[in-house]
Amino acid sequence: MRALITGADGQLARELISTAPPETTLQAVNRAECDITELPVVEDVFKAFRPEIVINTAAYTAVDLAEGNKALAFRINAVGAANVAKAAKLVGSRLIHISTDYVFDGGRSTPYPPDAPTNPINVYGASKLEGEKLALGVMPSAAVIRAGWLYSTTGKNFLVTILSALRRATPLSVVRDQEGCPTSAHEFAAAIWKTQGVAIQGVYHWSNLGSASWYDFAREIAVTAQRLGLLGEAPEIRAVTTSQYPRPAARPAYSVLDSTKLARALEISPSSWQQALSSDMTRAREALLPAS
Repeated sequence: MRALITGADGQLARELISTAPPETTLQAVNRAECDITELPVVEDVFKAFRPEIVINTAAYTAVDLAEGNKALAFRINAVGAANVAKAAKLVGSRLIHISTDYVFDGGRSTPYPPDAPTNPINVYGASKLEGEKLALGVMPSAAVIRAGWLYSTTGKNFLVTILSALRRATPLSVVRDQEGCPTSAHEFAAAIWKTQGVAIQGVYHWSNLGSASWYDFAREIAVTAQRLGLLGEAPEIRAVTTSQYPRPAARPAYSVLDSTKLARALEISPSSWQQALSSDMTRAREALLPAS
């Protein structure tokens, strides 16, 4: 299978690259190699490689910065998504487009199914929702998979940031009144690769099982790091409210996703978020050890 991944520098793309099935002929392109906002560039890349499947992970993901850069966020997340769909359609590729839990407003108290009404409350979420609509409008056979609270053991994400802060013995204040589900980019990548040979189209969700606040997530990182010998005595982690930690972009108070539809289609079951975190940190223990 010939697979093309956009957004090669992102955490999900890196996991997709490292977990690609051995029979896959893979091309991963970053923004410098394939700027998705430029349709002729995207078409040239796709025509040269002729992928059978395209996984579009490229996105503007700076949630707070997007509030002051609306045009750029929409250009990448909406126009870019449409361009990828147009190029995929041109060469006859299957398309999997990655989206976000931030298309929801957080008004629910039970997990969001894929067909739940959307109502983004920040620019990032609005731009990603528009990208979903444009991609599916160009290519109705595409699959949009939303995920939220993604983390990995490398790059810039909540796990790496919290572990680094804990090692500096910095007292932490972490929000306790936003609820979602920490989701392993490693397990999400494995699920995406399992879509080979499975006829999925339309909107799906993926997350690990359970729910947590950012405060819960931070505490579990500390406990797991201590158990694995990655951290000595942990500093205080203080729970704060969203109002005590204001940020430019509003966040949904609740954004847990219901993954049942995709899990059934793929005949797999996600791990709990605690199990996934432990597995990820155990697998990457050597890389997570502090520099000597």
